[in-house]
Amino acid sequence: MGNLQTDTPLQLYFLHITSEKPDRLADFYEGQMGLQKSKDGDSWVMRGGARSAVISLGPSASLLYPAYAVDSQQSLVKLKERLRANGVELEPLSSPLYREGAFLVVDPQGRKIAFGEKISTQIQDAMPARLQHTVFQTTELETVVKFYTDAIGFSVSDEVVNEEGKTMVVFLRSDDEHHSLAFFRGSKNEWDHHCYETNEWNDIRDWGDSFAKLRIPIFFGPGRHGPGNNLFFMVTDPDGNRLEFSAELQRVSPEVAPGIWEHGEYTLNSWGSAWIRT
Repeated sequence: MGNLQTDTPLQLYFLHITSEKPDRLADFYEGQMGLQKSKDGDSWVMRGGARSAVISLGPSASLLYPAYAVDSQQSLVKLKERLRANGVELEPLSSPLYREGAFLVVDPQGRKIAFGEKISTQIQDAMPARLQHTVFQTTELETVVKFYTDAIGFSVSDEVVNEEGKTMVVFLRSDDEHHSLAFFRGSKNEWDHHCYETNEWNDIRDWGDSFAKLRIPIFFGPGRHGPGNNLFFMVTDPDGNRLEFSAELQRVSPEVAPGIWEHGEYTLNSWGSAWIRT
């Protein structure tokens, strides 16, 4: 499997989210997540120091694409060469959050993913929470994992396997953090959640207090995940999109072999009960 840690490391940079009520959703990410909003055509561009988004009109609770950033123009060129060598078609992308040269690719199930060089910002986030990973449900787990590892170059950090030996969840990394992308086997093909990495447990507390002021309850957590070993809790935005807040996410050396976890509550939350998808 490809390993971007020694080639072109990638970090999740922004999300392009669609909503039937984009103005309402933009207001939430401005007020609660501290993003600065501006209009770009019919879309809201939401800028922050370590978290950003684009919100446009479309189906609610849907992700048009996650957008990953390389660390330099040279890395972007290397990534393009790798993808073309693997037969992946590149679609040019113009975005107010990317420098020139960004592009989209489409995975075997039609899921879009963007790559490019980020535009630096002087914005200082009032509370630490770096956009860190996103997760999807898929009906073809093996097919999509093969594409993201073999064609793009993500590496498998951990797998969750059920009693029959069937892989149910795969965590993929694109630098030394445990995962920046994950897929779990399910009956649908849909966006599951996205996550913001904080600095420490006290940040988790502060974000929990912040959502409590809006009477937005935690629906999963607080707890600790097995894969990644991170502290977390999860809430929802006005469209029902699931936001995770995390701390202490494990870092993985390139030579470490993927771990295997049992499919059950303890793996999802070693502190107690878990939200298990069906």
